[in-house]
Amino acid sequence: EYSALMTASQSMVIEELLDAYPLGRHRVLLDVGGGEGRFVSAALAAAPRLRAMLFDLPPVAELARTRLGAQGLGGRVAVHGGSFFDDPLPAGADLATLVRVLFDHDDEHALSILRAVARVLPPGGTLVVAEPMADAPGAHAMGDAYFGLYLLAMGRGQPRSAQALAALLQQAGFTDVRARRTRMPLQAGVLVARRGTGLSLSLIHI
Repeated sequence: EYSALMTASQSMVIEELLDAYPLGRHRVLLDVGGGEGRFVSAALAAAPRLRAMLFDLPPVAELARTRLGAQGLGGRVAVHGGSFFDDPLPAGADLATLVRVLFDHDDEHALSILRAVARVLPPGGTLVVAEPMADAPGAHAMGDAYFGLYLLAMGRGQPRSAQALAALLQQAGFTDVRARRTRMPLQAGVLVARRGTGLSLSLIHI
């Protein structure tokens, strides 16, 4: 039921991500916590040369495999079942995405997810994080009310600011953290980071 709710409610985040960060420059996408494949199917439509891997819990991965296969995308997507806390993520991607995944976890578990992603990206590989973000510029006054209603509806979640997410990314080994502009940053903020060997202590807005 939760997977179905996430699939039905994430169109806005997907649209903002694809507008904020074009995917055509990449070869292989790894969508971590990809649910039933809503983002992967949109990404492959937006970037015809892109191939993808989707990782989620085995029952959800099976739903994704069926859904993507019915769309004729089985030849472009490899679906992997597992837990990102217990099982290694598949390697081989130059781009990884976390679409409204960290929001559902406390800092300790969010950091564990980010470190798992860092282990399978090559140096210089890209991670895109897209999710609701607190302290959005120009939306501070409505932020508390929005997240109060959101958490009541979803029953889970931990809103973080872009700065707080950037700090977690840096702890996990990512650098060059940049906030991409979106039309609705409160509901759908986007951060882009590189997997590197050093740490960047600044968050750049572009």
